[in-house]
Amino acid sequence: MDHLVPSASTQSLIEHGFAVLPGSYAAAKVARLRGALEQVYLRLHEPPLWSDEPQWLGDDLEVSGTGLVIHKLLKLCPDLHRDMLEDDAVQVLRGALGSDMRLEFAGAVVTNHTRPFFKWHNHVGGIEDEKFRRLGLRPPIETPERVAMIVYLDEMGPETGQLLIHPHRVSGASGPPAPVEQPDWDGRYEVVGPPGTVVMLDQTTWHAALPRTVDHELRFFFGLWFASASAPAAERVDESLLSVDTRDPLLRSLLPGGPRA
Repeated sequence: MDHLVPSASTQSLIEHGFAVLPGSYAAAKVARLRGALEQVYLRLHEPPLWSDEPQWLGDDLEVSGTGLVIHKLLKLCPDLHRDMLEDDAVQVLRGALGSDMRLEFAGAVVTNHTRPFFKWHNHVGGIEDEKFRRLGLRPPIETPERVAMIVYLDEMGPETGQLLIHPHRVSGASGPPAPVEQPDWDGRYEVVGPPGTVVMLDQTTWHAALPRTVDHELRFFFGLWFASASAPAAERVDESLLSVDTRDPLLRSLLPGGPRA
């Protein structure tokens, strides 16, 4: 695999399973992204934002323990492709996954204060992590193959639904180092940052989220799954990525079947 010269953030992603880029997205871009996701929520007539059992509102729209989940984001909001990427963040990812990595999936989440503590979990299997969990599969994954890049469109802090990360890269075959319902894992990393903060998580990295307590406002974030060229092929496909109409060379270089960087 063709690796770029690693930056400190890339090195953190490779060695510790995560990287954080505070305020990487500019305020104007954050406002456009946030506004588009809020319009989706309003068009759905402001549904509940948490459910212990998944409730499907339509194709690729689900209310679950995660919140209101928008699967295949660019299928619903094709214009968002203009604002979804930042070159610096992509370079960090390419340093870990190779310059020929590909974008596999794009989704988004809307939550609020109704979501309780989101217990510790990881995403072994990448975009097929639910299937892996159902089957009880924990394949050994010793090098970066799949990384989720999450862009938080609101402030991240102790009262705002703060993300917690266990900063130790482990094989995908490893179980949790402590009870997943227990927030206070030893050595946990607490993410702090302004709107537009980017968090990158290797598929094996354990993470959790505290409940939002500061107010009743909505909270928005979107996530992009990237895979190295050598990663096992996924059965699940985000077909919205196959028909993205963009002149942006950065995004085109990441799309399935697009030109290589």
